[in-house]
Amino acid sequence: MKDLKKKVMLCTLAGVFAIGGSAVALPDFNAVPAGLFFMQRAEAAEGGLHWEDGKVVAVGYGVPPTGVYGARANLLARRAAVVDAQRNLAEFIQGTQIDSETTLYNYMTENDTVKTRVSALIQGATIVEEEAMSDGSYRVTMSVPLYGASKSISSAILPALRENKEPLPPPVVVSPAPATRQEIQDRVKNGTNYTGVIVDAGGMGLMASFSPVIYDTNGRAVYGIQNINYDRAISQGMVGYAKNVASAMHLSRVGSTPLVVKAVQVRGGRNSVNPVNVVVSVEDANRILLANEKSNMLQGGSVVFVR
Repeated sequence: MKDLKKKVMLCTLAGVFAIGGSAVALPDFNAVPAGLFFMQRAEAAEGGLHWEDGKVVAVGYGVPPTGVYGARANLLARRAAVVDAQRNLAEFIQGTQIDSETTLYNYMTENDTVKTRVSALIQGATIVEEEAMSDGSYRVTMSVPLYGASKSISSAILPALRENKEPLPPPVVVSPAPATRQEIQDRVKNGTNYTGVIVDAGGMGLMASFSPVIYDTNGRAVYGIQNINYDRAISQGMVGYAKNVASAMHLSRVGSTPLVVKAVQVRGGRNSVNPVNVVVSVEDANRILLANEKSNMLQGGSVVFVR
């Protein structure tokens, strides 16, 4: 039953496309519509969620029907490749983690508005590369942005998550060590206060998501979707992702003097083990919050996770 529901969802996402003059529904991607052929290649699995680059990429392949040649064959092969790429986009997107407990697929089954918006994104996906192959087949690469004020996955889902609630301030600092408070005061005094925060969770198996949380080892939520400006979350995401600290330091979202802290572990939520959230020490959490009192870096989403 679960597999059947996924096929129905893919049908809704992909919609109906005109192929060779006839409307072809795409829920059953194993069925080959008249005049339309997909290529079964290992390369078709290329692409996926590119969190560091802020996009979803999918590749599609198509071949023309038997007995069709010339320009028409090329046209039909291209159309088949586009449909195949859209199918792959739908599969990648529906598996995206919203938070530790919810995937985009789960969310779309409960929210028709989100489902409609995501379907429109897939149908309007950008062709970033295409090539007519020497064997008569066609290859198309398509992309959908993860973030952006419009026509992005975040613009499709985050408005529904926020429910018109105003952002809340981050939690208060709890008994920071004197040295920690002095460090922040000295930085403010000499004009080098922290402009963002980089949490290094490299090698810990951190999964990316649209709504991650920074916890401390006492379970206090230091940063989450309730703390950020929602328009900024839609345009750039709640956090950026980087492959290492060096590349994170060059991201403009954390500014010129980011605070770098090492994660203690990664974790899921209350009812999930999906490791999309990071855990830092209590003292590092206090450093983040003290620095934020002077810079509002959390409200601005000046946060990067290394994974």
